[in-house]
This record gives sequence, structure tokens and C-alpha cells, in this order.
Amino acid sequence: MKIIILFPALIFLIPFVTANADSEQILITKSLAMKDIIFDGKWTNLNEWKQSSHNHISYDNEMNFHLRTAHQDGFFYVFIDTIGDKTLDKNSDRATVCIDGKNEKNLIADQNDYCFSVAFGQKQGRIFQGDSIIKLNGNFQRIHNIENFIALSNVSDENDRYSKTPHSSYEFKIPLDLLERSDNYGFYVSVYDSSINAYYSWPTEIHREYNAIPSPKSWGNLISPDKSMAN
Repeated sequence: MKIIILFPALIFLIPFVTANADSEQILITKSLAMKDIIFDGKWTNLNEWKQSSHNHISYDNEMNFHLRTAHQDGFFYVFIDTIGDKTLDKNSDRATVCIDGKNEKNLIADQNDYCFSVAFGQKQGRIFQGDSIIKLNGNFQRIHNIENFIALSNVSDENDRYSKTPHSSYEFKIPLDLLERSDNYGFYVSVYDSSINAYYSWPTEIHREYNAIPSPKSWGNLISPDKSMAN
């Protein structure tokens, strides 16, 4: 497994710090362009997600996805472009984003651990919180969606920057008010390919083989180098 991390020069964004792929860090930037995102589950135009941090997550079996992240005005924005999954299994494929609000790296998920998930082709996602009495899903339980939370998915089209072959993609807008404001969160991302019943995760060292969300202890770090995410 390998990760290629790219940080393009962006207008109106903070200077980037190159991250070591072995450090299990995603460096997030503030982007004024997020106000112009059209939430339709895909690249609406070639420049839509350009002003965001970029991480290319790649696996030896040719599965790979592009991860774009940014924040602005109290919201965390995520785009997952799964160019390696072309089977288009509606309502079965899905993407999940998890955040540890205090980055405690606990073995068991607690109340400041949240996951946000949406199935391919769906127009609304779900929110899960740790500290559940139900242990089957990694100690997470579903909670009511909060105001201004957006998660949806669609089929890519000719505007996709990475592949013109139709594939699944996912967009998220997550209110940071759900979390304690910080410049350092625990962070985990996974995509599920239903056609081969396989999960692909970041950090790539996490081997998720069933539905349960992995322990926050294994998650990586989401870091705001200029600490603007904490304000």
C-alpha cells in the first residue's frame, strides 16, 4: 500500500506544509472557495474542489481514491472521489468520514467520536456517535442528523478531474459545532466496494473487514497547520 500526498498551489489559501506519508497526517486548509460548492455528489465543474487539500490514497490492487478536504466558517468539507471503484452499486457502496473531537486515541469510541456516512446514490447521509451500549458497530450508534449537515453521492461525469470513466463520488459538509473546536482531530476515512465486499481506509494500515467502525486508537490525525480550524 502507498499514499501519494499532493498539495497544489492554491489562491487565497494558507501556505502548505508537505506531510510525510508515514506520519498518518492529513493537513487541512482554510478555503474561501467552499462557499461556492454545489452539493450534487460530484465535481460540478473542473475547478469546484480545486482550492482544497489533496491526498491520493492508493492500493496495490489498483484501488485508489482522491481525498479533498478544507474548512470555512465553522464547517468541515470533504470530497471522496473513488476512481478505483467503477461498479456503481447503488445503495450498497458507501463512504464514511470519522472525527475524534478530542483526538484522545481511545481504544473504545466515546461521546466526542463521530462518524458521517452516505451510500452511493443517496441524497442524505447519517451521523453516528460513540459511547453506544451496542457493541456491534464499534461502539457507535446512529443519532439524529443536525442542521446544515450534508452528505450525498453521485456518479461522476466529464467534469471529474481524475477520471472520465464513470465512478462513485461523495461530498460532505460537516458542522464543526458538533465538535470542540481544535486544530488537531483524530481522523478516519473509508470507502466500501460492495461488488467485492471490501473496505479501503485511510490510514491504510487499518484493515477493516466487516461493518464495525475501527477503534479511534487506530485513526490518523487531521491537522490545521495555521490553527485556523480552532477559531
